[in-house]
Amino acid sequence: MHSGEDSARGRLTRRLGELMQRQGHNRTTLAAATTFKRPQISEAVAGKQVPSANLIKALDRVLNAGGELISMWKDVRLEVLRQDLDTELPGGRATKGAETDRREVVELGALAVAAGLAGEVSRRIAGGDPDPLTLDELDERLDQIGTAYTTTPHAVLTPLIVGGWRDVERLLDGRLSGRVRGRLTLVAGLYAFYAGRLAFNIGDDAAARRFASLAELYARDVADPLLSGSVATLQTSIAYYTGRHTAAADIAAQARHGAHPYLRARLAAYEARARAAAGQHEQARQSLRDVQDAVWLGEPMVGTEPFGEELVHTFVAVVSGRLGDGELAEPHARRSLTILKATGGGYEDIGGTYNALAQAFLRRAQPDPEQAADAASAALAVLEGRPTRTVIQRSGQIWQELGARGEGQRAVAELGERLQAHRRALPAGSSG
Repeated sequence: MHSGEDSARGRLTRRLGELMQRQGHNRTTLAAATTFKRPQISEAVAGKQVPSANLIKALDRVLNAGGELISMWKDVRLEVLRQDLDTELPGGRATKGAETDRREVVELGALAVAAGLAGEVSRRIAGGDPDPLTLDELDERLDQIGTAYTTTPHAVLTPLIVGGWRDVERLLDGRLSGRVRGRLTLVAGLYAFYAGRLAFNIGDDAAARRFASLAELYARDVADPLLSGSVATLQTSIAYYTGRHTAAADIAAQARHGAHPYLRARLAAYEARARAAAGQHEQARQSLRDVQDAVWLGEPMVGTEPFGEELVHTFVAVVSGRLGDGELAEPHARRSLTILKATGGGYEDIGGTYNALAQAFLRRAQPDPEQAADAASAALAVLEGRPTRTVIQRSGQIWQELGARGEGQRAVAELGERLQAHRRALPAGSSG
């Protein structure tokens, strides 16, 4: 037997302490850096408990050990296995000159120990699954976020979305049954989608892209068409609002093939607006016709809101205005606003539709700059302390399009003042 300090566990414990001192970490800061609980860190650092595989990987990374801690940990696990073997089969080990071949006995003993370890692993997997109530609560939180997303300030949504995502990620780090892991992976993907959507709405495109990529990975893992399609709506929106209109159209078009029926109308609408902005007029009109054939009539689902009659009118107005037919766009924008206000529609949809109305007043034979400015100002007024990049950015484009035509008009000047205030409300460095 080795003394405590000479054992593999003792060497690992000693090396952990050296690396912590070198990197300036204590148990509290190490817990924060690895996202593991402080008691787990304390037991590992004190040598009272052999760290889990996930914990040792985190410690090796945070302490810049370059795989050294992982290698030492493997030695500890082998040491534990040998000790278990000696416990199961006490007595001396076979020597080179022994007359009796003990290989069979040793192999049987190793199998007995391995079987014991297998039982332990089985119990850890069975016991590692979170309580069903925890899973239900995570699902319920997602439903609440989906229901409230379009009417709730982003500052209120942020801790709910980020906190939920972190909770699910912690659960995924542990031993789980296949069924529960699949369910949690889908939930994590939806939280990542909402986080990306939230980042996009406040103009943080870098964060939006990262969360969209993460959500896409989760969607592939579970092969869920609803999550995949939701991610595509985010990706095409990011491309559209960063001026990459052809790319936005292509993303939406590709996602429409095999898309969940719930998302087909929305994806077709997003393709139509992008085609119109890219100057691909006939393709835009065809995509717009596809929208009306794909409207979802069932119950709302998680991810994005249902694409109903009001949004059909909104996108007819958006695309028609982009194509220069403001006379056609205006009644559709007004019809959409009537429905949205009567049904308690979300502020982003209402603001976007007011901007479509503003565009309708400009893209016609007899432009009306004053009414266009009033409509764009109404779009900003809907936000009421809920700065939203899509609405602010489009109102800004309307204001720029007014240009010299609106010079000296009260409504245009007021739009410019409101626009500056709303742009300042977005996070620093964001789009708008």
